[in-house]
Amino acid sequence: MSIKLNLGAWNTVFAVPSKVVDEGLKFADGAKLRVLLYILRNCGEMLDEEIISKATNVSVTDIPEILDYWVSMEILAKTDDTYIPVQSNAITQNISNKEIKQADYHEKEIAKSDISKKQEEPKPRVAVSKPQKPDYVFTAQRLAVDDELKFLVDEAQTSLGKILSNSDIATLLMLKDTCGLPLDVILMVIQYCLSIDKGNMRAIEKIGVEWADAGVYSVEAADNKIKQIKQTSKNFSIVSSAFGLKNVGSPTKKQLEYGDKWVGEWKFSPQMLREAYERCVDSKGTMSLRYIDGILKRWNASGIRNLEELKRFESNSSKPQSKSKSSYDIDELEKINTLNNF
Repeated sequence: MSIKLNLGAWNTVFAVPSKVVDEGLKFADGAKLRVLLYILRNCGEMLDEEIISKATNVSVTDIPEILDYWVSMEILAKTDDTYIPVQSNAITQNISNKEIKQADYHEKEIAKSDISKKQEEPKPRVAVSKPQKPDYVFTAQRLAVDDELKFLVDEAQTSLGKILSNSDIATLLMLKDTCGLPLDVILMVIQYCLSIDKGNMRAIEKIGVEWADAGVYSVEAADNKIKQIKQTSKNFSIVSSAFGLKNVGSPTKKQLEYGDKWVGEWKFSPQMLREAYERCVDSKGTMSLRYIDGILKRWNASGIRNLEELKRFESNSSKPQSKSKSSYDIDELEKINTLNNF
């Protein structure tokens, strides 16, 4: 008598390490999971990038990086050019890191594996204004062991409403380690970017680096920075409205500096800004912020704050150029300030 037990689909089950679900599932995208499952399902067969790509619909160029990711997660091990599942008796090499110091993650060593050959040489610390993001493998390794980074990634994904790519996570790691921003400040950067409709990682990186350069390393400092940015934007809005400018888009740094000086520092009203604008156009035939700045600088030095004081000043002045509304010496005014035109 012969007996055949038919388990249906269960006749072809294969093992998937629990670690894939416990640690890798949350941060691995669909491509990584498809490649891993296909490899585990076909253990013992000779596979190459083209075979895997055809079966999983993952780009051939992405597969080596994906395999390195699962090696870094200690799901796969690599010996020579062969990948094998990590088992208690099958590990022939380990990947280890030295302790990683905050703001200096490039001082790391990856030991005793062929993966280490693919790592870049340790790089010297760079200025905060030009930080460098960590590589793919190192980011994955940090994510597996750094609870603070895991928390930051979770919060960022919730705020942005998407799963972060490895490049996105590398940006957060750079802001945390290289730039030295605390977690709560990085989260404030993310929330601020969302508030100005720039909820993308490029904007988060740019503003995060700017805050680090400005020494914004506390919640209080970040709150003050946001208030300052909003006030600067408001100042320029007053200037653009007084000049009748529309659809100016994103103002430049120099334009914002003019707004802060004229409105925030010198306290000129929209009426005085408009008067300076009209005198500029009357004299030059076009608008020049440098010329307008020269006019306002003279008025500020003379203590003139409103049109009545200006009229009285010009009536009492004995200088010829003060008798005419547009009689300012252009060359003299343009020498007052060396900033570029609008």
